[in-house]
Amino acid sequence: MSTAHKDPRWREAERFAQRHARLVLARLDARVAAAGEDGALDLVGDDLAAFVEHHRSPVGRETVQRLHAAAGGRTAVCYARAGYTKMAVLWADQHGVALFGYTDAGHAAPLNGAGHALQTRALEAAEQQVRTAAAALTRHVASLRAEQERLEREAHAAALRAQEQDREQERRRRRRRDQHEATLGRAVSLLLALQIDPMALHATIQRLTLSTVVPAVADSADRLSLAERPHAVGLVRAMFDEAAGALEVATPDAARESPQFRAARLAVDRAYDALDVAEGADVAGHATPDDVAAALRDAERCWRALVAELVRSDAVPLVTAPLTAPVPRVPQPRLREHG
Repeated sequence: MSTAHKDPRWREAERFAQRHARLVLARLDARVAAAGEDGALDLVGDDLAAFVEHHRSPVGRETVQRLHAAAGGRTAVCYARAGYTKMAVLWADQHGVALFGYTDAGHAAPLNGAGHALQTRALEAAEQQVRTAAAALTRHVASLRAEQERLEREAHAAALRAQEQDREQERRRRRRRDQHEATLGRAVSLLLALQIDPMALHATIQRLTLSTVVPAVADSADRLSLAERPHAVGLVRAMFDEAAGALEVATPDAARESPQFRAARLAVDRAYDALDVAEGADVAGHATPDDVAAALRDAERCWRALVAELVRSDAVPLVTAPLTAPVPRVPQPRLREHG
């Protein structure tokens, strides 16, 4: 029908048909045709061509035929307020034209097989889209939940690692503090001995230099039993405590910034770290024999560097042979002379 002769109620019917086509028939691009668009069609879309008949009499076959011809290859749909004649329904079923009736109250229903089929397909397609969207949403939610759980696990693991690192740093600080206290104690003891014997420092350095405790333990490291390890490591640690104390006493303040002194102090720290490894300080259970042997050999290399610095800092030359005291002369018995 020409738009010039349509009353407002007809326009309202077209808008109702547009909503029905979009919401029920899933033709989301359906729209009311503009004046002169697509001939006499009332609704158009990419796959929709529709008449909206607001007459008081049923729609006849001729109207359905005109709709079919105007639709071309698109889906032909007719909305009629007063229904259809029997011939119109028969012809529409034969040619696949979907017929719908509507009321002024805003209700619509299919009135032939093609209309039922079109509405059923649209509802099934809509349900399938809803199921697909729901499944996609479910997968997305599951993915988000899994990602959230992964992030929470990573955050928890990071927090545990941070706590373990803090505990490890605290253990290292505590061990380093104990080592420094042991060095200080040996240094103080040596200073007190110097008050009594001015040669006490030289004697200590000479004794440490000639000692074979550290090399002997390093040589037998791979043969140490579990019961022998603590005692052997303790002996080496005591030697380093004494040597570190002697280094502190033998080095004047002016020489404490020298590369040699810093290298010696670094050797002491490295040796203490190696001894911690040999003791299994950061290992659950016992350290392996290979780790113990490697750590003690590393400590022995540090010992050589430390002893070399001690010898260099000692003002008295190193005596490599024990001093021998003079043998007193034994008086010989006198022989009686005979005249």
